[in-house]
Amino acid sequence: MPIHCRFISPLFACAAWMLLVLLPGCSSGGDGGSGVLTLGAVLPTSGPNASVGQEAADATRMAVDEWSARFAEKGWTLKVNVQDDASDPKQAVAAAYAVTGDPTTLGVVAHYNSGCFLPATSRYHESGTMAISPATTNVEITQKGFPEIARVTPHDGIQGELTAVFTREHLKAKRIAVVHDRTQYGQGLAEVFRDHGVKMGLEVISFDGIQVGDKDFKALLTKIREAKPDAIYFGGLYDEAGFLVRQARELGIPSTFISDDGVFGQDFFDVGGSATEGAIISFPGTPLDKLKPAQEFLKAFESKYGRPVQNYGPYAYDAANILLQSAYEAVKDGKPANLRQEVVSNARAISYNGALGLTKFDAKGDTLNAQYSFYKATAGKFEYVATATLGKGMESAGASGDDDDSAATTPR
Repeated sequence: MPIHCRFISPLFACAAWMLLVLLPGCSSGGDGGSGVLTLGAVLPTSGPNASVGQEAADATRMAVDEWSARFAEKGWTLKVNVQDDASDPKQAVAAAYAVTGDPTTLGVVAHYNSGCFLPATSRYHESGTMAISPATTNVEITQKGFPEIARVTPHDGIQGELTAVFTREHLKAKRIAVVHDRTQYGQGLAEVFRDHGVKMGLEVISFDGIQVGDKDFKALLTKIREAKPDAIYFGGLYDEAGFLVRQARELGIPSTFISDDGVFGQDFFDVGGSATEGAIISFPGTPLDKLKPAQEFLKAFESKYGRPVQNYGPYAYDAANILLQSAYEAVKDGKPANLRQEVVSNARAISYNGALGLTKFDAKGDTLNAQYSFYKATAGKFEYVATATLGKGMESAGASGDDDDSAATTPR
């Protein structure tokens, strides 16, 4: 029913005008845009993965700082809103509601943990907000067909398969004990590794789950010791990985310890100590020191924040840049009718040359970069061993990685 304007209070009218100014795609006049645009980020800035989440959050802030002047030229003030999911699925969903509930949000750098992103995807879809993950790898995330969901890391179907290939062909291991942390990430990855390994001729002698947060695994490891595996594969994160490898060495188990990208970081060395020596860890993509575009980011990040990049900073940086470029394309020529919808369309169709090289998404929102690299823990650092590409074999350390795609420059 129409309401005559004389019944609207001055306070309500003022609030309504302010909301109009702040809404993406709305304008107070002129040829360009006007108001605020916000890049959201939902990451674990507290809890067990705080160091990873903080690096990703800082990389996101860095991207916003770099784009702010260009948006300002078009009449928009660019901001960033970092929400903490603490690696907790319930808090992740609440944070997703909080960030998408802000009408100025143009898109979200979304989650480190697969168990957090999976339940939150429905909220991003309902709100029409593009959410690009810098780190989540569980295969199911992109299976719902939501156009608002994408990620810049290859999924665990690729990681598990390539790790099985590396274990069999490079390490020459045959008898494998598999352990996982019962999470959607860790167990899902361990199952892929097991299934592909068996197809390749690996003998999986055991498949056991542990509990996240536990610190004593000697009973399980004693059972594994009796089977004398060539290698122990662990699907999970760095805390449990550190305790597992340390206690394995204390029990005199010489088996090669193999794990995943959730273990790639200083925290693994902090927990596992000298027992980490010789461990093999997988991580998405080609090593950054083999990609020319990454060097600028690595130097700029360390200069800005006073610490070197450890793991997922470049992935968050590219996810943020894809969202920001997609939004800029939507506002550069005027006011978009539906900013979020245009960001979704632009992001899903993008060919982005950034710190990770060339990023494109398939129809599901998965990156077409089907690569994982393998590193050996050596004196408290990750020493590059080889890179495996799905369907293309393995490139060992020392080979050049400067092809046309990976040598492209990150747009500003």
